[in-house]
Amino acid sequence: MINKEHKDFQNRISNLFIEHDEVTRIWKRLNKNRQNKRAGAESDDSPIHIFIEGKSGAGKSMTLKKYVKMNKGWTVVDEDFTEIDIKPVIYMTLPIPFTYKGFYNNILKAMNLPPRNADVDRIKTQAFEMMKALKVEMLIIDELDYLLASTYVQRKAVMENIKDIANSADVCLVCVGTLAIEELRTLNTQHIRRYPKTVLRHFEKCDDSFKQFIKNIEFQLSPPLGLLDWSNDESIFPELLYDITGGLVGWIKPILREAFDIIGVMEEDFNDFNILGKLDGNVIAEAQKNIIGEFADNDMAKILADELVSEEESSA
Repeated sequence: MINKEHKDFQNRISNLFIEHDEVTRIWKRLNKNRQNKRAGAESDDSPIHIFIEGKSGAGKSMTLKKYVKMNKGWTVVDEDFTEIDIKPVIYMTLPIPFTYKGFYNNILKAMNLPPRNADVDRIKTQAFEMMKALKVEMLIIDELDYLLASTYVQRKAVMENIKDIANSADVCLVCVGTLAIEELRTLNTQHIRRYPKTVLRHFEKCDDSFKQFIKNIEFQLSPPLGLLDWSNDESIFPELLYDITGGLVGWIKPILREAFDIIGVMEEDFNDFNILGKLDGNVIAEAQKNIIGEFADNDMAKILADELVSEEESSA
């Protein structure tokens, strides 16, 4: 049977999340938007909505899901002695394929409420009422890219519906996706003013900041002294992991998790830290292919190259 020390190490791998400068910047921006909303200070100078864009694998979803956990709310008892869960921040994704019923049901599910099989207007009304009842301040809508497969007319209509949420439910909106969702933000000038954008940057080179990021991973995992040794200034592991992931933080955790799985760390009978010595470049390369696919190198290059074009086009 696995002992506590080994089980705790497995849990640290599963729950790995490393805060870095870009993550902190995004969290501060979201906090500021909520403060502006509470103060009634929405204006062009003090916006309360935002588009967060970034490359696939930059860590957008991880960053925002972690923000939701950090602001998970609390329970209050009303005058009828009924317990009510206050949820200041909720997170949802767009439904695939997009339907308005699926959209508003996903808002309900984001509040841990069951989806409804009713007409769209009733589901919409309940979603808005419950956001107010649970004192939701911020609604995060992830995977906005799913909307890009729709017609221009539907994209425009959905963006108007998203704007209606902010007005009717009185919440801050956070719209999240790859750099391609800039097309949605710029559908009209009202959206541009309403939704300033920020980009969650990935590590663009294996510099001191990336090496410190890797050191922080080792610190959080806290293996027995010397068995990983990624923090050694002479270690080639940071360069190796950078080459494998392209500096895209969203790929690092699943690839590391898979690498630990390959060498047996995640097995139920794991009881020997010495197997960490098997974690080498070949294992990391195998983990990359298992997570990203057999053509991992080509796919990674396409993510970086294609979205570089999108960046240039959006700034043109």
